[in-house]
Amino acid sequence: MKKWMVFPIALASLLVPHASSAFQVEKSALYVFLHEVKPIEEEAAEALQKKEYAPALRKYREALRGYETIWKDYPDLANERPRGIDRMVDESIDACKKVIEEIKEKGEAQDKFYQKLAEPIRVNFSDEHIRGVAKALTFLTDVNIIVDETVLGDSNKTLKSRVTLKTNEPWPLRTVIARLCQQTGLAYSIEADHVFISTRVKLDQAK
Repeated sequence: MKKWMVFPIALASLLVPHASSAFQVEKSALYVFLHEVKPIEEEAAEALQKKEYAPALRKYREALRGYETIWKDYPDLANERPRGIDRMVDESIDACKKVIEEIKEKGEAQDKFYQKLAEPIRVNFSDEHIRGVAKALTFLTDVNIIVDETVLGDSNKTLKSRVTLKTNEPWPLRTVIARLCQQTGLAYSIEADHVFISTRVKLDQAK
């Protein structure tokens, strides 16, 4: 009886793979190319289309590293299936390098601009016109903040032109701008090298 009890257990151990080996699936170069690296390049292209140079630059650099890693992980890439995968990888590497060179200056400049938007500042505005507040913030932070003068006329009763805001603790500049816009009923858009304050309708139309 004991022999028959042992045999099925031993047989089962031969038929069922170990858990560690069950999940070790070898990926092909084509799989890595299409499903792991190419999507990163596509995200970069989408960011570039929106003129978001900083994230686009970061994504293109990430994609370039991914394509170059394929050559390291698959040194015999020329003989991988399908034939021509090596050329596909090389063409993608060249394409990424070209775009990186083209947007490097804009991307790095925009990245510094984003960093300035995140820098904490203290403010103390009491019933001041949004136009003057924008000029004060521009002088204080070296971030160009432009207010759309065409939307601040007396005919628009839904908007307020004067703001009051005091921060006891430092706030990121971007948060300060958002709070000021909430008070006035305006909205803001972060462009390549400046912040533009206008109505939400006009900002959406400009996209």
